[in-house]
This record gives sequence, C-alpha cells and structure tokens, in this order.
Amino acid sequence: MQRSIERATFYAGFLIGGLWFLLCSALGIVWLLLAPRNRQTLYMYGRVFCRGLVRLMGWRIEVANRGTLDSARPCVIVGNHQSFLDVVTFGSIFPERTVSAGKREIGRIPVFGWFYRLSGNLVIDRGNARGTRDSLEEAARTIREEGLSVWFMPEGHRNTGRELLAFKSGAFRLALAAGVPVVPIVAEPLDVIADTKRRLARPGSLRVTVLEPIPAEGDGGRSFAELASVARSRMQDELDRLRSSRS
Repeated sequence: MQRSIERATFYAGFLIGGLWFLLCSALGIVWLLLAPRNRQTLYMYGRVFCRGLVRLMGWRIEVANRGTLDSARPCVIVGNHQSFLDVVTFGSIFPERTVSAGKREIGRIPVFGWFYRLSGNLVIDRGNARGTRDSLEEAARTIREEGLSVWFMPEGHRNTGRELLAFKSGAFRLALAAGVPVVPIVAEPLDVIADTKRRLARPGSLRVTVLEPIPAEGDGGRSFAELASVARSRMQDELDRLRSSRS
C-alpha cells in the first residue's frame, strides 16, 4: 500500500509540476519581454515555481550555512548533480542576483528553453571550444561589473553513485578569470524524498550544506585543476558525511 501511495504521489507531482513548470516559464517569458535580462528573474522563478512545488510535495529543504550564498557574492557556486529534480530542490534556495550555467541543449527545450536564454543564463556549447571560451570571458566581465554569481553543476551529467564524477573545468576557469571564490553546495542523496528510477515520491526533509568559500587566488595562484580538485574533495567529504549520518 505504501509503495502504491508513493508511486501515485510521484505521478501526481509530475503532472501538476509539469503544468506548473510550463505556466511559470511562459509567465517568465512575458516578464522578460517587459523587463529584459532582469537579474531577479531566476530568483523569483525559484520562489514561485520551485518553492511552490516543494511545498506541494510535502518536502522541506534544510540548508546549513545558507547565508554564505549571499555573503560570498559575487562567486561561482558549484553543486552536485543527481536528477532533474535538482532544478526544483536547488532552485528553491536559489539566491538573488544569480544566473546558472547549462548545456546548449537546455536552450532547445520548448518554452522553458526560451525563458532560460532570455534570463541571461550562461549557455555552454561543449563542442565549440572557442565559443565556450568567449562565453566564459563575457561571463567574467559580467560578474565583475554587476556583482553576479553563477551556478554550475560541474559533474556535467546526472549521477546517483557514491562518488562524484570528475568535474568539468568551466566553473573553475570562470572563477579564476573573474577573481571570485568558489562556493560548493552539496545535497544529500535524493532518495530520502524521491526515487526517480522507480517513480516514487514521499514527504520528507532534504539536507543541503553550503560549504566555506574557496578563494580562487592563493599563494602563488591556483590553476583551475587545483581549484577543481579542492572543491571536489570537500564536496565528496560532505556527501559521504550526509549519507553516513542517515544510516
């Protein structure tokens, strides 16, 4: 019986959430046509769509060190990537004056993709090295001039394994180019609230930890590889701690 309830909850949430997603994306496009590249758009989207869906599903996002996301701005935020639900869980705590970085494919999604591009997010074409470099250089200028933060999922792919995937370099190249710190953020395994493979969802609390900022500049300077290694190591340690504390 419990399994049936969780499966029904998943499908109901998927249906209602999908319709809410399309409506909020469409309204976001209208908003941006009236106020192009408004830097508060994604923050408001998180408050309306993501927090609304979180409440509907009976989820609570418990964030440790939440204030760091604001006090460290401008910065480059890097989070672990587990599921399409990261948009909802991380989106519900998305800080003000922040944009995200995503693959070119996101921009092709009907309605939401248009909203994503209009919002001023960083769209990366990993198959075009020169285009990626130009995008990062432009983003570095924007960070310095406007005091914005940029949110990355440096694993590049969804991953529910115990070990984080190797990190892509873009987030760390950007932090060095802009001269801003990297702020890692780690969500515990999502199966405490949803199992997307088995199509199950249940009310519950998801713990998220915002780690201390990692300066992009150190003694003698850091390479992007060193910066990525430090961030990944700290995030893996925190993910292991969150996982073991549920055992």
